[in-house]
Amino acid sequence: MGIFDFLRKITQGKKTPESGKEKIVFSELGSWAEIRIKDIEKQEEDVFSLIKGKTDVFSKEIRERIKAIENFNVSQIKAEDRIKSAVEEGRKKYIESVEALVENLNNMKSDKLENIISYSDKVFSDFNKRSRLSYERATILIGKEMAEIRESLKSFSKDLIKIFDENKSLAESSKTIYFIKLKLRQVDRLEEEIEKINAEIFYLEKEITNVEKENTEILQEIGEIKKSPEHLEILKLQEKVSALKNELEKDIFSLGQTIDFRALGNFYHIFEDKMEILKLHRDDFKANFHKDDGKSIIALLEGAKLNNKSIPEKLDQINKKKSKALELEIELESEKNKDKTSELYSRSTKMVFEIENLKDKKARGEKRLGKLREEKEKITNEIRENVEKLGAELQ
Repeated sequence: MGIFDFLRKITQGKKTPESGKEKIVFSELGSWAEIRIKDIEKQEEDVFSLIKGKTDVFSKEIRERIKAIENFNVSQIKAEDRIKSAVEEGRKKYIESVEALVENLNNMKSDKLENIISYSDKVFSDFNKRSRLSYERATILIGKEMAEIRESLKSFSKDLIKIFDENKSLAESSKTIYFIKLKLRQVDRLEEEIEKINAEIFYLEKEITNVEKENTEILQEIGEIKKSPEHLEILKLQEKVSALKNELEKDIFSLGQTIDFRALGNFYHIFEDKMEILKLHRDDFKANFHKDDGKSIIALLEGAKLNNKSIPEKLDQINKKKSKALELEIELESEKNKDKTSELYSRSTKMVFEIENLKDKKARGEKRLGKLREEKEKITNEIRENVEKLGAELQ
């Protein structure tokens, strides 16, 4: 255990009465903190100089005490050899521990008081662990000299404790001001990120407005085109093609109803390939008719002499309508090529997707912005609390 453990329980310094608090605006907090840091560092340097002076005095004194222990003649004392040997070993180890303690104290660097306290605590803690057993062995025969060196150690440690105790508020202030400085850097980074995201959101809002405006103009242009005689003619052609195709499907269905599939089956039952064609047309006449314009089923009818008068007439009617539908589709395609609505609809669809994508990016940015502002508020409150510990008030 170190001799400064009580310092770990240091309470916060006394707060300045409310009426006497220094008022600080946030924009000036960085400059205020730098001034306080310089003031604290000057005080810490003074404390270090005081400790160094005490250490120098202690070093000279302890070296004299070490000489006294080294000059003590153990061999003149009446005792068993094994006891004398243990005392000699203990004296040697103890002197090494004391010299290491002195060297470590002399190597102490000027630093924040909190670090000096921590360093001193470790030095004494290590010394106590290393020297306890050797001290006990040496004091079996060496009493007065060992007691004197221990008294010097106690006196020095009390001096350090007194210095640290008198300056505990300085250690706490140092810790607090550096915490404030750290948090201010975090706030600066957050503000940079917030500013960056705000700029991105502003850009996205402008983009959304521009694309929405362009899309509105396209939709207006489509609306104007739809009122034009040329577009109305396209709609009429589409209706004609649609009506003709519906009639064509009905005619094909009617043709299928006319065919006597049972009679065809009786005729071709021994021909496997013919029966396969027959079966396909019987199960789905329209689909299989369209595959070859009815050529395979008509060939079966002619081969079986079942091609009655109505079937060629229906087939001729179907072919004429197909030819007419193809003619109208060609005309329709030609008119569509002149019409800009398809291209405009395509552009409008792309713009709708682009608008949604931009809005999604904006929403993500706003969510991120909200989190950053919450984090900034949290850190600002931490700064405010620590400024109050130093007897000031953040406005």
